[in-house]
Formats: sequence, structure tokens, C-alpha cells
Amino acid sequence: MAKARRRSGRGNRRRENSGGEDRNLPPLSQASNAETVATLRTRGNRSSNPLGFIKRIWPRFIVDIVSELRKVTWPTFSETRYLTIVVAVVAIAVGLFLGGFDLLFGWIIEKLFF
Repeated sequence: MAKARRRSGRGNRRRENSGGEDRNLPPLSQASNAETVATLRTRGNRSSNPLGFIKRIWPRFIVDIVSELRKVTWPTFSETRYLTIVVAVVAIAVGLFLGGFDLLFGWIIEKLFF
């Protein structure tokens, strides 16, 4: 169950729309003209994402790649070491198995045709 938001009783806040984009504005008494209001509005809408500029500069697929990489859970050092050993052992076993078959078939072909 979500908690209801409490509104603080500090000053009059400028609320032109219900989107909440003017939440960070100071009371109207401090905003003397339209330029100051516009400046405060743009400053208040900045996101806390340090890589937010990527969305404007790079193509969409790069933004998608970055967002997917943030979802990845990277393995710990011990998991990486364990999985590396498993891959090495399996690669050696498969190599020995295929090498044995190659030697066997080479020996059979040599006996049959030469």
C-alpha cells in the first residue's frame, strides 16, 4: 500500500499544470519576471542522470544499449574464476575426444587404402 504524499505548508508554489514539472520552483514572490520563471523552470526539470545528454546526441539504439547494460548483473570474481575453469576443462575434454576420433579415423583410412 503506497503512502499518501503530504504537502508542505511552505509558501505559494506556482502550479500551472498537474504534471508536477513546477514542483521545484520557489514562491512567486522571488520570481520577478517571466525570464526568471523560465530559467527556474528549466533548471528544476533537469534529471539527476549524469548520462542524460546521450539521449540528445547519440542515435536511439545506443541509448537502448546503455539502458540494457545497466540492467545486467555482472558476476563476482569468484564466479568468473569458477566459470573460466569450467570452460577450460570442457574445452580440453572435447579437444581430447575429437583428437582421439581423428586419430582413430586416420588409422582406419590408412589401413584400408594404403
